[in-house]
Amino acid sequence: MSVIVKQSAVIFVCGAALLVLTVRLLHRRRLSFHYASGWVAVSLAVIASSLLTPLVGPVARLFSMSGTAVFLVVAVGFVVAMCLQLSISVSLLHERARDLAEANAMLRAELDRRIPASDTH
Repeated sequence: MSVIVKQSAVIFVCGAALLVLTVRLLHRRRLSFHYASGWVAVSLAVIASSLLTPLVGPVARLFSMSGTAVFLVVAVGFVVAMCLQLSISVSLLHERARDLAEANAMLRAELDRRIPASDTH
């Protein structure tokens, strides 16, 4: 068996394992559907990339890189994209939490205004 076939098989197995893990996490409600759909897409992309492994050599030669460097560049690009996406999600959640805290404070002030503290006992 050639090295390219072995590499393709390993990449395929890793993609399939990621897909199974994602589905299990979704089933156990440890992962929301929004994120699970993204990870399913990543899993399918990894599985599809196992078929593209023979193209890594020509791409590497085109850029005067090794095949490993091509995979590393793609992996780093993916990690950076995931970090950016998660930063956006965290920023939105922080904004929502602040809005909820402000709304809660305004409701509490309205409640305190309508029902004075001395009337509660």
